Amino acid sequence: MPINPLRPFDRYLRPYRRWITFGLIFLFIALSIQMIIPLMLKWAIDAGKSYLDASRDGLPLPPTIMGSPLSDLAMYGMVMAGLGIIQWVANFVMRWYFSGLSRYVEHDIRTDYVKHIVTLPLSFFQQNKVGDMMARATNDVEAIQRFLHHAFRMCLSGILTFFLSLVLMCSIDWSLALLALFPMPVMVVTARAVSGRMRQGYRRVQEQFGVMSSNIQENLSGARVVKAFARRLAEIAKFQGLNDEYVDRNHHLINIRSIFYPFTFFLNGVSMVVVLWLGGWRVLEGALTLGAFVAFNAYLIRMSRPMMMLGRVVDEFQRATASMMRIQAILDLRPQTLELDEDPRRLNGEIEFRDVTFSYNGHAVLEDINLRIPAGSTLAIVGRVGSGKSTLARLIPRLIHADSGDVLIDGQPVNGIPIPEIRGAVGYVPQETFLFSDTLRENVAMGTTDDKVTVERATEISHLAPDLEVLPERLETVVGERGVTLSGGQKQRTALARAVIRQPSILILDDAMSSVDTRTEEAILAELRGVMAERTTILIAHRISTVKDADHIIVMDEGRIVEEGNHETLVALDGIYSEMFRRQHLAEELDEL
Repeated sequence: MPINPLRPFDRYLRPYRRWITFGLIFLFIALSIQMIIPLMLKWAIDAGKSYLDASRDGLPLPPTIMGSPLSDLAMYGMVMAGLGIIQWVANFVMRWYFSGLSRYVEHDIRTDYVKHIVTLPLSFFQQNKVGDMMARATNDVEAIQRFLHHAFRMCLSGILTFFLSLVLMCSIDWSLALLALFPMPVMVVTARAVSGRMRQGYRRVQEQFGVMSSNIQENLSGARVVKAFARRLAEIAKFQGLNDEYVDRNHHLINIRSIFYPFTFFLNGVSMVVVLWLGGWRVLEGALTLGAFVAFNAYLIRMSRPMMMLGRVVDEFQRATASMMRIQAILDLRPQTLELDEDPRRLNGEIEFRDVTFSYNGHAVLEDINLRIPAGSTLAIVGRVGSGKSTLARLIPRLIHADSGDVLIDGQPVNGIPIPEIRGAVGYVPQETFLFSDTLRENVAMGTTDDKVTVERATEISHLAPDLEVLPERLETVVGERGVTLSGGQKQRTALARAVIRQPSILILDDAMSSVDTRTEEAILAELRGVMAERTTILIAHRISTVKDADHIIVMDEGRIVEEGNHETLVALDGIYSEMFRRQHLAEELDEL
């Protein structure tokens, strides 16, 4: 173990030093009483034996405290009972402090973890699985709490008990005390040998638990896909494999613990046999009184208990350390959030891209993008799937960062604008709509003051208002997890209302109407024209009907801008845009037939 075994948890224990101090005080009181009771037992046994020996041999009777041997025994019994009650109270208060400490530390770690994880960039969530992040917030934090609740208290209690018992045993018979210590070096060496392997084993177990959690989360979230593609048996087999691996990793730890735990009990058993054998001879020889021998064995039992519990302490410590390291690995990641000015300025919405390049996993997604979007204008982006349209839009609110080049808003690089300010100025409707398991009103008004008129106006703009008539509680309808009770089009229109209600300077619609029919799309665009006229709007779409009225249109292909202009110019260019227009126009004519 390290010199300071609590160093990984020091940051969270430091604010509760007063709790630890009070806990230690009551722990010391309880242990002091525990140490006094064997001494009183020694005095009572030796006094009673002396009286019996004197009576049998006809010698003068030894003096008594209360006037008679029975009264003395009654006094010793009452004092020990009183001390027992005080010890019980001290133990109760001590456990209250340490149990409270463990829960408060658990609360602080989990709070810090969640507060930090929401500040991390989007790239973090693209590279890490949700199930593993949840496992750290639950299973790992609980492992730390268990250590502080049980093993931490056992460790402190064991250290004090060991040294107090050893001092009192030496005061009775130092040679027997030294014999009782012979298992200690072997235990320490063994504990050091297995602690590293246990920590590594627990880390592997926790990692596999995270993988299993991710698999469960994916199957529950994608239950419709699993059923639609008849993947039930395949997914069960996949989870079974992950579960088997989890069991195998735990078996590795069980093998270590199955050897270490019994070994500590065996060494203590040998120590007690040796002490009983040699101590019994010393009593028969008269070198040790019977009361002293009884008290010595009482202290030996007290001292051996923390030695026997060494295995559990090492076990839980390594589990908690491995968990703390997994959590700390996330807390050490650099957050993305910057401080917001006390008086944030209103962004006008002029956007410019200068020689912007972005790559993902070594694959170029955007290359040498140069583009200027005047404030209050509407830019439309079209192109094939995977051409970089959504990536370009995500650079504006700093959901991702360019590898090179600059993205500017109002002439200032976005990296220099505080994230709360820039996110407050951008209304973003992503391709994948996410709704929370809450009411429709809360989903629309997320991040804004819930004003009834404003919410209803936002639903009118997004053409969601007609659907409210068929919902059981209109805006107060709970939409279920991820909006499962709504159709794809209803979810998209809810997300659109959520973006519009913020009255942003920049409105980004990333294929926000792909799940609605053309008639509904026309109605939404008619309502949006008034909104778009007052702010910078970026429309990403596959339908030409969505983008044809934009002030400027760019066509992207393989991460580059290959065509740009207005609708008439691009149609006349006879390029990618013109081909898309002719194909969609032909499809519309066929539908009419």
